[in-house]
Amino acid sequence: MRFMYGVLAAAMLAGVAGSAAAGPLPDGGVTAAEVAGVMRAMKLPVEQTTDRQGDPLILSAVSGRKFGVYFYQCQAARCGSIQFSAGFEGAANIPMVKVMEWNRTKRFGRAYADSGTLYVEMDMDVERGATTEALANNLDRWAAVVEQFPKFFQ
Repeated sequence: MRFMYGVLAAAMLAGVAGSAAAGPLPDGGVTAAEVAGVMRAMKLPVEQTTDRQGDPLILSAVSGRKFGVYFYQCQAARCGSIQFSAGFEGAANIPMVKVMEWNRTKRFGRAYADSGTLYVEMDMDVERGATTEALANNLDRWAAVVEQFPKFFQ
């Protein structure tokens, strides 16, 4: 019986420790460091850099497919929205009707073609605050989109 209480206590502490890293993100958006921290906790590769406008950019990959996390509406270090984006080369022969079908039938991930590359993007508004859990949930959703996207166009 004593052993059982010890196991129960350990399980409760593990739950508390696991949720200690989770929590709210302040109003005004997110920083690249906060997003990178969530991504690292999810075991995603993270390379922090900047885009052509000088805004933060995180390069990563999921299931071997590269993607970027772009930051918009940045003031100081906080950015009001982020966009997940992945490009797939060799889209010159993809009919536009198929791209429109993706956009019509898929709830997450907006598709478009540009100069022979097929793109999928997904936005997340974080200006009024968010949580690390919501960010992780959106990253999980994004991973599913990136996994489904090339299969849809085969």
